[in-house]
Amino acid sequence: MRKEGCGSVSLSSKSLNLHTRIAGIAVRSGACTLLAVAVLAGLLLYESPHAYAEAQGMWLAAHEHGQAGASGTDGALKDIVEAGVMYAARIFYYLALMFAAGIMLLRLLIPKGGSGAEQRSWLDKWSGPAMKALLVAVILYVFIHAARVVGELGGGGELWLRVFTDTTSGQLWLALIVLSVLGFSALKLPDPGKALWAVLLLLTESLGGHAAAAEQAVVSVLSDFVHLVCAAVWAGGVMLLLLFWRADRKEAGRFAERFSAVAWLTIVILTVSGLLMTWTLIPSWLYLIYTDWGLWLLAKTVLVIGVTAIGAALRYRARRRELPRSIWLKLDGLLMVFIVAIAAIFTVISPMPDGKPLNYHQMGEELHYTLKLSPNAPGPNEASLTVWLPEEEGEPESVSLSLRYADKPAIGIALEASDSEGGIAFPGFGEFRYKAEDVVLPRPGNWTAVITVTQASGEKLEREFSFASN
Repeated sequence: MRKEGCGSVSLSSKSLNLHTRIAGIAVRSGACTLLAVAVLAGLLLYESPHAYAEAQGMWLAAHEHGQAGASGTDGALKDIVEAGVMYAARIFYYLALMFAAGIMLLRLLIPKGGSGAEQRSWLDKWSGPAMKALLVAVILYVFIHAARVVGELGGGGELWLRVFTDTTSGQLWLALIVLSVLGFSALKLPDPGKALWAVLLLLTESLGGHAAAAEQAVVSVLSDFVHLVCAAVWAGGVMLLLLFWRADRKEAGRFAERFSAVAWLTIVILTVSGLLMTWTLIPSWLYLIYTDWGLWLLAKTVLVIGVTAIGAALRYRARRRELPRSIWLKLDGLLMVFIVAIAAIFTVISPMPDGKPLNYHQMGEELHYTLKLSPNAPGPNEASLTVWLPEEEGEPESVSLSLRYADKPAIGIALEASDSEGGIAFPGFGEFRYKAEDVVLPRPGNWTAVITVTQASGEKLEREFSFASN
């Protein structure tokens, strides 16, 4: 019989061994699944021209150049392998980032003397390897991303210099490398200095993501920064709890008591900041089900719910001053790895649909018209319709637009008059503009647009054309 912590709960050695075996299998399976996640991400996402938060011109030009040059099975396989390696490097980078920043921030929770002395000695022992892992991860991450850009632009030493001097992403990559090197010096600073280094590191990361490109950039970047700080505290704390469990079960119990309350607070703030950041990045919540970015976010949300349930069980035992169950602790760590991996993947995926906007213009003796649809992808779209009628006909009595997919019922679009100015002037014709928001296309494929104009005289003019939605 074996007693855990200060409580009276005991487990048979047979049950404990069973739990240990299950946890071991779960961890090994999780490692394989994590590798599969990186490869799967490469398979699904390597073709997206908006996959990176790079300074848009150079990065997108490089990607399009690479897409045009790659042909056949060999080219596709090469792109898949490169994308898989890139995502794996980013996952490694995010895990190292969370641990290195988390271990520095969590020092603020541990007293310098008394009960915290032993825990601090362990943190001192683990901080060095954490910094080494971060430096390796940052160099690998930066090299792979920069090499991809340079290679697809044709290579050359001058391009390497331009990537790091002429683009925002390159400058932030250099800042990450510098801060990673300075991390070794930060280990000698007092706790506030260590925390300041972690904050600067996370701030640099937050400036290079989707948040910086959002319309409400200030709110989005601040939300992303707070999100990263809380993520580092939570993920770093879970990693430390696993290390304490392996090194000293008694100290693991003490650390669990300190960390459990903070963990709940960070999860709450993570949820709020995540919702706020999502609100600034996407114009409609429907994009959560119509884009790869949204689906990854939903998958992450499911895992967070699982972590919350496990965290409740761990906190219950911590409040009773009992050691956490090994199986729950390892499962919590496994889910944490998956959450960080998914975060690493979807932070480089565009939250917007990857569509090619529609801009269709047709001339005619009785009617000219232009229909625009953006982004022309599944989910919410914005539509604008401009019609030109002979001046003697005057303003039309009504203008309607509907979209039809195969044999499905047509989708009626509610048009309203638009006060936007400009456009093309046709002598002898009057111009009339209309717009519609939240035009939801439920699926990609070939659609037919039907435009019906009822003139003041009562005569109806109907035009239709086909277009493809990505």
